[in-house]
Amino acid sequence: MDDVRGEPLGGRMPHDYFFAVPNYTDTLPDYRRLARESGQSIAATRPLAHNGRVFWKLTDADSGALAWLAFTRPDARSALVRRKVSTLIPYLQVFMANWFVSVDHEVTDQGQWIYTNIDVYEARELALLVPQPTAGDMKRITRPESLLTLDDIDRHKVTTVLGKGTAQVLRTRR
Repeated sequence: MDDVRGEPLGGRMPHDYFFAVPNYTDTLPDYRRLARESGQSIAATRPLAHNGRVFWKLTDADSGALAWLAFTRPDARSALVRRKVSTLIPYLQVFMANWFVSVDHEVTDQGQWIYTNIDVYEARELALLVPQPTAGDMKRITRPESLLTLDDIDRHKVTTVLGKGTAQVLRTRR
């Protein structure tokens, strides 16, 4: 470590552990704002997903009234399942594949509904406010004209999609 004269080799101090420990009182740049802004831009480009499901609030394009609560599965293997939109039928407590909402979801220029991406917590709250579909809507859902066949109209229980608490509250409001 020392040369013959007792000086450090190379004219510098030997490595000392205490000099290597960082001083946290130093002024380091604060990257929290940059991280928040980049996180917001990521959230804006990616839909909010919960268990592979992306939830949508559908409002009427003309009146702005809540029409449907729906979910899609953009990470599904099948192309058909990725295109399929399932909507909540409150009195049955199920989400059913809805062919005419799926077709409207793909239309980019003139849609009947406005699609707003929401998180699962807002979806649980909106499930209690969704209006019952009309008899005509139920007839249209169960008799697909395009995109889906009768075999493609699947059902997902509210308990599975939104949780047991939401299903119980829906049951009591029935």
